[in-house]
Amino acid sequence: MTAAIKRPDKTAPTDHAVKPVEVAVVTHYYGGHGGGIEQVAERLIRELSAKDGYHFTWMASDCDPAPLIEGQRLQPMCTCNAIEKFLGLPMPLWGLKSLRAMLESIRKADVLWLHDTLYIGNMIAFWAARRARKPIMITQHIAPIPYRNPVTRALMRFADKFITARMLRLAEEVTFISDRVAEDYYHRVAFTRPIKVIPNGVDVRLFHVPIPENRRFLRQQFALKGDQPVLLFVGRFVEKKGLEVIRRLAILLPEWRFWLAGGGAIDPTSWLLPNVHVFTGRKGQSLADLYQAADLLLMPSYGEGFPLVIQEAMACGIPALCGPETAQGCVPAIPHLYLSDVWPDNPERTAAVWFEKLKNFPIPLPLEQPVESIAEFALLSWDWAPIARVYGDLLRKLCRR
Repeated sequence: MTAAIKRPDKTAPTDHAVKPVEVAVVTHYYGGHGGGIEQVAERLIRELSAKDGYHFTWMASDCDPAPLIEGQRLQPMCTCNAIEKFLGLPMPLWGLKSLRAMLESIRKADVLWLHDTLYIGNMIAFWAARRARKPIMITQHIAPIPYRNPVTRALMRFADKFITARMLRLAEEVTFISDRVAEDYYHRVAFTRPIKVIPNGVDVRLFHVPIPENRRFLRQQFALKGDQPVLLFVGRFVEKKGLEVIRRLAILLPEWRFWLAGGGAIDPTSWLLPNVHVFTGRKGQSLADLYQAADLLLMPSYGEGFPLVIQEAMACGIPALCGPETAQGCVPAIPHLYLSDVWPDNPERTAAVWFEKLKNFPIPLPLEQPVESIAEFALLSWDWAPIARVYGDLLRKLCRR
């Protein structure tokens, strides 16, 4: 059991201070796990922590270190993560003592904020908040994932129909991070109140177009040949991200470099391909270096919203190649994306089509320089500060109900 981590308040309250909104946040993992959902949750908490009037108690699995967020309470949950380790499904199981502590934190909160629904801890938190008559805001990041395994796919559809749909219908506030996910649920769930689409943001101070000298230096540091394209993947090494497609592409394009940054149940080093390079533990500036040195982001994933890594790559002026379904997650970005079809149950066919797309890519690879128009779109569309402000306003309105 890991004890709750209590960070000191930034300022001591006075008699005239406005009582902060007490927000209980539940995610399946902390940001260090590497997934987009938990990283977005952490960034939103950090943005709102910089403003007066919000106090968060963030509960997530203790299989990764809890981040240090000044003035906020981190409550790691004692976790068995065997399902992800052996099956590749992110489904942490939390201990009874941790669950009891979570229920107490929810009772003390003004509002519960859930990121996604189909995690056991999130479901328990939802019904605990309902029982305690606490308002609930759900930020839904993904739609049902069409897993290749028919049993897993059927279970996902069943749970989505009878659990997620009910949770979304009963929550006092529902937000979606992408147009595609919102559209999917809008046609299947009888919402009783308006839903909102709020895109994720990007730290444009970190992810930005490098000056030419810096890009040349980075490529030299990685020992890249001048005419050698670098295709980058960033994310969890799991089935739905299209790792099998990337493996096949690396075989078809032996002279091209494939950089894979992340971690998960699939081990790309076991492919034994000399042009595949795996980076683990990259975040912040060390992750930005990969974007700024690469020529193209590969994202042959399915069953997602709009992956944060596409936004980060675009902010660096790096083009992104993804499936049409993924692109529908952010319709305004489609003119700045490059698309190729994805067949979730046929990675061989997907790889063959993507191979032809890459060999005849509209922009010569490697890039002579980052694409300024792509970076400009990202800069104007995805600034974290106003996005966090919208969430903060929603939390305050919920507390007044």
